[in-house]
Amino acid sequence: MENPEANHLPEVDSLPDGFVESPTDSLAPKTPILEQEKPLQSDYKEEDLVATEFGAAVEGVSEATLTPLKETSSSESVNSLKDKKPETTETKRKNAKRTFKSEKEFLEFSLKYQQILAERDAAIAVRDKLESLCRELQRQKKMLMDECKRVSTEGQNLRLDLSARFQDAIKDVSNKLEEQKDECLSQLKENEMLRNKLKEFADQCALAEQQYAQKLKQKTLELQLANLKIKQHEEKLVEEQAQMKVYAEQVSQLLATEKNLRLQLTADGEKFQQFQDALFKSNEVFETFKQEIEKMAKSIKELKKENAFMKSKCEKSDVTLIELVEEREQMKKQLQKAKNQKDKLESLCRSLQAERKQGSATGNSSSEHPVTD
Repeated sequence: MENPEANHLPEVDSLPDGFVESPTDSLAPKTPILEQEKPLQSDYKEEDLVATEFGAAVEGVSEATLTPLKETSSSESVNSLKDKKPETTETKRKNAKRTFKSEKEFLEFSLKYQQILAERDAAIAVRDKLESLCRELQRQKKMLMDECKRVSTEGQNLRLDLSARFQDAIKDVSNKLEEQKDECLSQLKENEMLRNKLKEFADQCALAEQQYAQKLKQKTLELQLANLKIKQHEEKLVEEQAQMKVYAEQVSQLLATEKNLRLQLTADGEKFQQFQDALFKSNEVFETFKQEIEKMAKSIKELKKENAFMKSKCEKSDVTLIELVEEREQMKKQLQKAKNQKDKLESLCRSLQAERKQGSATGNSSSEHPVTD
């Protein structure tokens, strides 16, 4: 038994490129004939037999049609000769029309027969091409079936492998999702804790900013007070500089008075030396005067020390102007003490002058009455 799928030809659109070499326009009008011709080799032999029989029949018909015409023409000629009757133009015209019609039918029949033979040859060529094409298609179909089976088995194996891998991947992803879920929960807890800490830190920062603003206001007020104090100190400094100028003038005056006192002291020393020479002769007067001299020497030493101290202070006055402001009261006391000492010295000088006068008087009297040791 033949395979019905092998005799079933595929459609033209499903055929691969290059199998159909003949143009589609020449095959298009003959497709109804090709679809009806299903048998292969046996049909081809039967069609050859039919064609030969059909050709013999056509030749017999043509000969049969020609022989009556010849017989009729010969009989008519014989009859015409025998009868020797005059033919009319009408009978000639009918005979000519009849012969022309029969010849025309014969030509049409022969043309149809030639056309049928040409179509048969074309159909046989197309059938041969289609048979070779069908065999090639069956071979390719078998190859495609084998390839499809192989691809299907490989695809099945690949799908099984992919499904196994996919299941493993799903398990891994599910495990990772569980781990990420736990991590996300822990991160959410940490984020909540950090959010609370951040809120507390923000509150602390706000409180610190408020405190800083208060401290800034306080420092601003303190700065304003410090600026006011600086201005006051600058004003005081200007006043103290003016006072220091006055004190410098006073110190210069004191130095001038000290110089005068030194000159006076040197003069008094010279006078005292003269007086000492004059009083050297008298022991009692000398002893008493010696004690007074010692007192005066002590006071002179003190005055020298005070003068040296005042001189050093005057030399350092340019550097210690600020200290002079603080020592203003002390200077007043020292000046007062110096004035007291000056008064004492003046009183002492007056007493010494009086004693000198008295000594000179006693010297004169002693010169008149010499004293024996």
